[in-house]
Amino acid sequence: MLKQRIITALILAPVAIAGIFFLPPIGFAVFIGMVLTIGGWEWANLAGFEDRLRYVYAALIALLMGLYSYFQPPAELVLIMGSLWWCLALFFVVQYPARARLWSSRTAISLIGVLCLLPSYAGLLTLKQSADSSFLILLLFFLIWGADIGAYFSGRAFGRRKLAVAVSPGKSWEGFFGGLLTATVIAVLMLLWLGKPDLQSSRGMIFLAGCVLVVMISVLGDLVESMFKRNRGIKDSSGLLPGHGGVLDRVDSLLSAAPVFALMVIEYEWV
Repeated sequence: MLKQRIITALILAPVAIAGIFFLPPIGFAVFIGMVLTIGGWEWANLAGFEDRLRYVYAALIALLMGLYSYFQPPAELVLIMGSLWWCLALFFVVQYPARARLWSSRTAISLIGVLCLLPSYAGLLTLKQSADSSFLILLLFFLIWGADIGAYFSGRAFGRRKLAVAVSPGKSWEGFFGGLLTATVIAVLMLLWLGKPDLQSSRGMIFLAGCVLVVMISVLGDLVESMFKRNRGIKDSSGLLPGHGGVLDRVDSLLSAAPVFALMVIEYEWV
């Protein structure tokens, strides 16, 4: 399984990085839209839709992303909406399964899918339109990947105390802090490499603290998807990616991290 995961990751990582550096804004929007549309097809399964209804839901997600790109509403509104959802999602994870009845209907899960997918799309497009766009998107990806890798190895080596046993029994607090430390080191090194912001200044330390917050929220995205899969009674969102499950299983952390990171970039005036 680990060998299969590594092979798939070695294929997907260059594709993602190539999309960041070489695609123009329109091509980038189409690329991200396609990925998240597949995510929408998988989310329909989490909501309990089957057969043609899954494609209808995916088409609806694609339509909403297209309308966002065409009309270009203020990004802050969509990003704030997404960020507020993730604050509520933390409550649902902590209270699972006691409060599952509040969100476990097909209608509720369908609406939550929009709140997960659309703000992530808006966040990535916002980053693409920013100064140093390639660096910022790569920083976001490396924060998420670093946290995932650090959590995996530190959790296997030191994991004792469960992080959210009812949602994801395999995750531990030791893995969480190991991933957080790994991602923080990556953030420091990348910011030093770019040369801004100055980490010896208050603004630099604020931005670094924001990166740490984004990493913590990325973990929430992973936990929330695990919660919905557990509610649905499935292990993976699909079997599209050998060794990795589905697209949602690979981008769940990005769904929560992207809108928060993009909102931070806007407020930091890096746009």
